[in-house]
Amino acid sequence: MLKAQRQEQIVRRLAENGTESVGDIARALDVSEMTIRRDLEELSERKMVERVYGGARLPSGLAASFTTSGIPVMHEYSHLEKRHLHMQQKARVAARAAQLIREGESVFLGAGTTVEQMVPHLPAGRLRVITNSLAVFKLLEGDRSRELYLVGGLFRERTGCFVGGMAEDAVSSLGIDRAFIGTNGVAGGSLFTSDIDEGRLQRLAFDRARERYAVADASKAGRRDFYAFYRLRDLTALICDDGLEAERRAEVGRDTGLICA
Repeated sequence: MLKAQRQEQIVRRLAENGTESVGDIARALDVSEMTIRRDLEELSERKMVERVYGGARLPSGLAASFTTSGIPVMHEYSHLEKRHLHMQQKARVAARAAQLIREGESVFLGAGTTVEQMVPHLPAGRLRVITNSLAVFKLLEGDRSRELYLVGGLFRERTGCFVGGMAEDAVSSLGIDRAFIGTNGVAGGSLFTSDIDEGRLQRLAFDRARERYAVADASKAGRRDFYAFYRLRDLTALICDDGLEAERRAEVGRDTGLICA
């Protein structure tokens, strides 16, 4: 069993059984207690479990939700945490997405670490970039070849983006050639995010765009989050890395175009 799978099983057991001892978890997963202690330390650092004497439990007041594949989703990762997840896959997806952009276009780049990685790959020459991501703005602010627009509004520190009524008003009258937006999950024919305000703005940006692309690494497939903000069938394509399983590939392909990086 891979470490990621083992840690998912640990969180699932704590969600189902409450507090468990290191020994009980080790016996259930058929690994050493030392291995479980290391796993619990890592999970504790990510605030997914809370250590107690001799074992662990879920953090107080936190309930686990699960993906369609039974994978636990404990909390929304911060922007910084997301930067260190699936980095190589995100880089491939970002590079492939940027290849779709043509000089002179008006492009919306949404919040998210995969979208951020598109910036170094943007085509040379004149380009109009609209973003609600502070990180994307900072990466582009010194580039005089870009016409850069930052959508203002309520700043959501956890994901580093601007949302809310002011942001929606700014986007509602724009003509966008292509929009690229990340997602926390792809399941049941929909894209998911954890925040309603963020999802509302993402939906609006997609609706204002001539071509609409969701960018996601394969780990997002089969995952649901709190808010479904867009239907796959209304996308131009989902851009994903080649780690997407055949079953998921077929499922997505029934609803929208699929571009594998």
